Amino acid sequence: MSEIIAHKRSDYDLRDLLRRLVTETGPLLVLLLMVGGLWIASPAFRTPTSLLLIGLEAAAIGIVAAGQTFVILTGGIDLSVEAMVSFAGVIAAILIAGTNIAGGQIAFGIPAWQAILIALALGALIGLFQGVLITKLKMNPLIVTLGFRSVLLGISLVATRGAGINIQKDEFLTFLTSYINLGTLRIPMPLIIALVIYTIVWFTLKHTKLGRYTYAIGGNQTAARLSGINVDRMLIVIYGISGFLAAIGGILVMGRLQSGAYQNGTNMTLISVAAVVIGGTALSGGIGGIWGTLVGVFIIRVVDAGLVYLDVPSNAKEIVIGVIIVLAVALDVIRRGEIPWLRLPGMRSSKS
Repeated sequence: MSEIIAHKRSDYDLRDLLRRLVTETGPLLVLLLMVGGLWIASPAFRTPTSLLLIGLEAAAIGIVAAGQTFVILTGGIDLSVEAMVSFAGVIAAILIAGTNIAGGQIAFGIPAWQAILIALALGALIGLFQGVLITKLKMNPLIVTLGFRSVLLGISLVATRGAGINIQKDEFLTFLTSYINLGTLRIPMPLIIALVIYTIVWFTLKHTKLGRYTYAIGGNQTAARLSGINVDRMLIVIYGISGFLAAIGGILVMGRLQSGAYQNGTNMTLISVAAVVIGGTALSGGIGGIWGTLVGVFIIRVVDAGLVYLDVPSNAKEIVIGVIIVLAVALDVIRRGEIPWLRLPGMRSSKS
């Protein structure tokens, strides 16, 4: 009898260890292993410049993914973020360059900081409006945000006529896209901005009512309503945050490229969702955190860089992104206990 108990305990310990590795430290371990593998396989990857370039490329999508984390924690999804990235960049570029829809000059333009504030305000307002449609009209978040994705991309395409609107950087825009020198290292300002935003989001999720309510809504929306939480108001605010952060990402991309174009946000929706799920946030909501999302973003960017350093054809990028998304969803299924042999004793599947 004691041998049977010991065997069951050993089996429990093994499954417990495996599940903890997958759900808690798995993403970080994967990132470290990937970096170590590329460090060995590619001498070009070992340079500080290549690592900082990955950080620079991760900044904008990381900010977008931070907003997506808020939404997914409530059990929703925002499919409009890539369109918001393009839209915000196009609006800011038009205001800075002083052009109209036909491409003609209508003014001398306005300072970048004013154009950026207008673009960010529009991003937040559009996000808030999506939240209103989702809560007050009881529309499915998937349909609402997918519809706005089409609308915003359409506006960006019409406004640019398929070509980017080039701008000249002023002092403010130069600052946003500059580097901070720390000895021999040059840290990109967009990466610093992203880390500041992540710190703010972490504090918000862990130490404010908005954060606690976000987890409560994702855990059980009905119970959250019964406990007195104004769920509709919280969801409206959260979609506004997602729109605002996506607009920030759009400004950083526009500033880096010195051009507002409808292609600026390509694939950011897929990548942001994949990063959030890889980082440990459940698609069903209520479980996850912001730092895991950042790890997920870097995993995707390291994979992207690895394809370049290992001379993999660029056409394979779409295949890799698709595989990453499928694996991310598989990880989410494992975390929710849908795989019987990874399920701990007493742990219920979300379907049960």
